[in-house]
Amino acid sequence: MSEVDYNPFSGRDFDDPATAHKRLRESCPAHRFNGAGFQFVSLARHNDVLGALKNIETFSSLWGQGPHRKPAIALFNDPPEHTRFRRLINTSFTPRAATALEPMITTLVDELVDEMLAVPSRSGDLHDALAMPLPVIVIARMLGVPEEMRDTFKEWSDSQLQGMNGTDPAREARARRALAEYMLAEADKRRAIAREGGEMPADIISDVVAASLDDERPISDAEMLSLLTQILVGGNETTTSLITNLLWRLLGDRRLWEQLVADPTLVDVAVEESLRFDPPVLGLYRTATCPVTMSGTEIEAEEKVHVLYASANRDPEVWDHPDEFRLDRDLNRLRQHLSFGFGTHVCPGAALARTEARIALHKLLAAAPTLCMAGEPERIETFLLWGKRTFPVTW
Repeated sequence: MSEVDYNPFSGRDFDDPATAHKRLRESCPAHRFNGAGFQFVSLARHNDVLGALKNIETFSSLWGQGPHRKPAIALFNDPPEHTRFRRLINTSFTPRAATALEPMITTLVDELVDEMLAVPSRSGDLHDALAMPLPVIVIARMLGVPEEMRDTFKEWSDSQLQGMNGTDPAREARARRALAEYMLAEADKRRAIAREGGEMPADIISDVVAASLDDERPISDAEMLSLLTQILVGGNETTTSLITNLLWRLLGDRRLWEQLVADPTLVDVAVEESLRFDPPVLGLYRTATCPVTMSGTEIEAEEKVHVLYASANRDPEVWDHPDEFRLDRDLNRLRQHLSFGFGTHVCPGAALARTEARIALHKLLAAAPTLCMAGEPERIETFLLWGKRTFPVTW
């Protein structure tokens, strides 16, 4: 069942995925794409998406969560290996851990927003001033990376994401080598501290290095690098996109923005509705371990399957008025969206992303109630993600 024309890599479907997903849900909910060097089946209806996320035996992550077929490692693996790596970072990404970071995040948001608002022209780029640096600095501090490395880390992260497009493999390879050299050097510093009986810094790199020194089942350098890379990439671009998507919708409809200025208790609802309406990750991939039929389409064993979170989040079988951004939705019901995945592979950084977006929005509402878009933001280039790489504003 692939009669519908759908190409997530370019054209109208790249620029307007929500309309494309609606077309799929209505006419071809399990669509086979064959082009641009890839073949995969896209699942568009909520029932199929949730079913695939629940059934990790049939829809495996062993061959990566991108369209390329390559062996997965660390967090992108299936249990029991996935569980082993998830355990290493769980304490750093719990809701309690995110709450503990709130004072640091609040101070950082205050600094970034105040610096932006101090510009005499009363204009700037919200992406560059707040949405991009905030999560990069937060995840860098959690990893134990010096703040002056933030621009370099951002470049490395962006290159990894571009690599999923397959458009610039040389750039991805250079970034991967540079990141590996840096992380291994940092790991060696911590190993030297441990050998001398000292106390390693309290950061995620140290936690992972400690696991590499476990005599019972140490993790390898390759596993360590994969885990740290996944934390770096997952910890910044998706949160940047959450913040830009959230502000894009609110500033695009002045009634919504004014409603929040008047009643900031709705901020949590706004963040969750943004996640449902404009998920930063449109969907990730699984690999079928056996033949399976979804919505009338026969999926072959070892075929890639694109699990479309964004489409599931707008399925009218599940959501009332799914194509409307509304602040009157029930918060607990909203949190059932699939933007962070579901089950075994649910995003470990969900609580942190929510916290950063919530604090950023509260600050902007209080400090810049006259904030306005000064032109249409530009979409980021990675087809898997949905967000903005520019965001011109005035105040």
